[in-house]
Amino acid sequence: MSDKKLIIGCGNLLLQDEGIGVHLIEYLKTRPVPGNVELLDGGTAGFALIDFIQRADKVIIVDAVKARGSPGQIYLFGPEDFETDDPPKISLHDITLKDVFEIIRKTAALPKIKIIGIEPKVIDYGMELSPELKRLLPKIAELALKEIESI
Repeated sequence: MSDKKLIIGCGNLLLQDEGIGVHLIEYLKTRPVPGNVELLDGGTAGFALIDFIQRADKVIIVDAVKARGSPGQIYLFGPEDFETDDPPKISLHDITLKDVFEIIRKTAALPKIKIIGIEPKVIDYGMELSPELKRLLPKIAELALKEIESI
C-alpha cells in the first residue's frame, strides 16, 4: 500500500498573514522532510488542488483562519467541520476548501485530511508575515510534520 503524504500551504502571499500557508511551505523546503512527504504551494488555487488531494493518502492543509481568536492561535480540524447541505459553487472563482472537499466526495472518498488554521494578525498589502506569525513557523512546521504521521 502506498503512503503518499502531502502538505499543502494555502494563502495569498500579497496579503501578509493571509499567506501563512505558503510561507510555511517555503520554510519547510529549508528543513529535513521525510521522503514520502510532498510539499505543495497551494497559493489561492481551488480546483487545481483537487487532483493533488485525490492522489494522496494523507493530507495536511495549512491556511489562515479568521475565528476571532488571538493572533497566532492555532486551530486543528478536519473536513467534517466543513460539512453543509449547500451545493458546491459552479464558478471557477472563489472556490473554498469546503467546495473542494464536496467536489472530491462526489467522485471518490476523501483521503485522511487535517487542516491547521492559523489566526492572522494582519491582512493587508505586503509580502511579509507579522512578527508574531513569523516566529510561529517552526512550531507550525513541527505540528504539520507530526500530524501528517499521525492521521
